[in-house]
This record gives sequence, C-alpha cells and structure tokens, in this order.
Amino acid sequence: MTLALDRGIQILAELGNAQGLTLSEISQRTDIPKSTTHRLLKRLCEQNLVRQNLLDQRYRSNVLLPQQSEVHIPPAEQPLIEIICHHAEALTDQVLWPSDIFIPIGNQLILVESTRALTRLHIAHCRIQTQVDMLRSAAGRALLAFSVQEDSERYLQQAWKEPSCHRGDQQLFTQAWPRLCEQIRQQGYAFRAPSYFGERRCGDELRAMAVPVITDGRVRACINLVWPKLFASEEAFAKDYAAPLRQTATDIGNQLSAV
Repeated sequence: MTLALDRGIQILAELGNAQGLTLSEISQRTDIPKSTTHRLLKRLCEQNLVRQNLLDQRYRSNVLLPQQSEVHIPPAEQPLIEIICHHAEALTDQVLWPSDIFIPIGNQLILVESTRALTRLHIAHCRIQTQVDMLRSAAGRALLAFSVQEDSERYLQQAWKEPSCHRGDQQLFTQAWPRLCEQIRQQGYAFRAPSYFGERRCGDELRAMAVPVITDGRVRACINLVWPKLFASEEAFAKDYAAPLRQTATDIGNQLSAV
C-alpha cells in the first residue's frame, strides 16, 4: 500500500511540472512499469485527481503538490503577506485575472501566495514558497528596477551565482538592463522576459505584468497579473489593466505605512 501511495504521489508530482504527459512519458519519467502506471492513473482519474484529455489523450493533474525545497517564510513577514493577500483578492475580483505575490527574503525573490485558485478562468497553477528568476520574471525585474541601488546590486550579485545563470546571460543582461530599467521606471510596471516560461519545465503559456509595493523608499513586495498569451499582447493588456494593478500596489503601500 505504501509503495502504491508513493508511486501515485510521484506521478502527481511529474504531472504538476508538465502541460500534459502520455502514459509512456509518465512511465519513463517515473521509472514505473507501464502496466502499473496505467493502473495508478486509472485510480487517480476515478478520484478526480488526474484527468485525461479526450483530444490528445494526455494526462493532466487536477492538484498541485508542494515542492520539497520550499523556502521558509519568516513569521515577521506574515502580517505583510496577509495585507497584500487581502488587496490581491480584491484586485482579482475586480479584473478577473489572477495575481501572484512576491516578497524579497535575503537576496532572493520568493513567490509566497497567489489568487489563481480564486479565479474562474483556466490559468496554470504555480508553486508557492519558491524562489523565482530575478532576471527574467516580471516581479524580479520590477524589484530590480525600483529598488535602491544598494539593494539592486545585492540582488544582482545573488542572481549571478544561481546555477541557471550562465556567463553569456550575465553579459547580455548587463548590456540591456540600463535601458530596460529606465523603461520600466517610466511606465511603472515590468513584463517577464520573452524567454521566461514560468517556474516549470515547459512553458506555462502565460504573460505577466508586475509592479512594486514601496514603503519608506524601499520595495517591500511585488504583485503581478497573469494572463494567457493568446488573450492579449503585453501592450493591449497594460492599456486595460496597468492602472488597477498600480492602484492596488499604492493602496497596499499606504496601508503598510499606516501600520
């Protein structure tokens, strides 16, 4: 029974990192015999934990398991997160699109909460309490652009140390960043890099627009809005939704300053 449970969790974890897998792909990734994989998938489908698309016959997860390497959120940050969550939920109610919440912890940017589960729209899930890409995510770019120089340089030094950052990436970013940073500051929000696919093994097919939450001259958090790529271009989406997103960040900053 324990082996079957472990294998079922293993299958759910693989499906949570993909946009759909065939029976053979799941068996190959998990090293579980194909016959056993088929039996487990059938049971998971019966419990509505997994679904099989009738068009492409690929399996997809209906649940999202937490990553084993979750980042610890300091207790002192919990009141901050609760305040931001309240405003983010109201924003999603207003515009329908979900919002993710990020806070800098140490030299890293951590995704701490999301309203994706609250929206009626079909948006790919995300893993909370995980580090996000500082250089390519919309939230990371908003943090870098609006942080004081001392903090921004500290975040960049950490980003250069990440395993996913190569020397060529550092050179290209260093060359392009001054102009991009000025553009972000002028417009008041940042988009994710075109090469960024979210914190998944394959693309999440989403776009993102993020703004900073600033109090006492420092960025305390970042919030974004995410939407499917096919819905609208970045420019068209910003025209309709940048104002409510920025207003939400301002309201959060005002409440934090008053606490």
